[in-house]
Amino acid sequence: MIKLIKAIALIGVLFVVGCKDAYFTDGGNVPAEQSGVLGVSTMDYLTSHPATFDTLARLIKLTGLESAVNAKGNTFLAPRDYSIHNYFKLLYPDPEKRPATLEAIPQEDMVKITEILKNYIIPNEEIVRNKLATTYSYATTFDGKKARFNIITDDYLGNVNMGAKYVVFSLNISPDGQKEIYQSVEVVTADLRSTNGIVHILNSNTHIFGFN
Repeated sequence: MIKLIKAIALIGVLFVVGCKDAYFTDGGNVPAEQSGVLGVSTMDYLTSHPATFDTLARLIKLTGLESAVNAKGNTFLAPRDYSIHNYFKLLYPDPEKRPATLEAIPQEDMVKITEILKNYIIPNEEIVRNKLATTYSYATTFDGKKARFNIITDDYLGNVNMGAKYVVFSLNISPDGQKEIYQSVEVVTADLRSTNGIVHILNSNTHIFGFN
């Protein structure tokens, strides 16, 4: 019986590894434990954590945004692979019609992904928790969209103004010239300082890549 259990576990591991190389990585929902000074660039941090950011890092490279993510003095809001995985399920609801690899994604879809990624980059501004308040602060994304940031204080029982302070990142999803409508996501790990800027990790439980 023990040998059978070990064999099943090994098959499961091989299946996960095989899927990771062939298709989109599901990074899961385990919160990042690292905080503080990273000692490496933003891109190096992402690529050194493949269980969480493998798909994200590969998409950044495929879309040519590596230098923008690594630009000096910026802020990067990092969606975990689980958020991207759920986006691909929306984009390609029929599993039989999904691209076999990231490299096989059609050009028109890659253009959309490029625009989405740009909205997770705040150029020329380091946004950190201790400079934010419960009132909104605004910034402009690399794609020219309006973003806002604020602090909420909440505990596990849902009591407002009690417990930990969280950064909330919101994006205006309205077309240009129309009334602003914001969709929000909570930051689960804030103020990671890379050698070029600030990294915040987003909550993949409630957020789908691109605010979809």
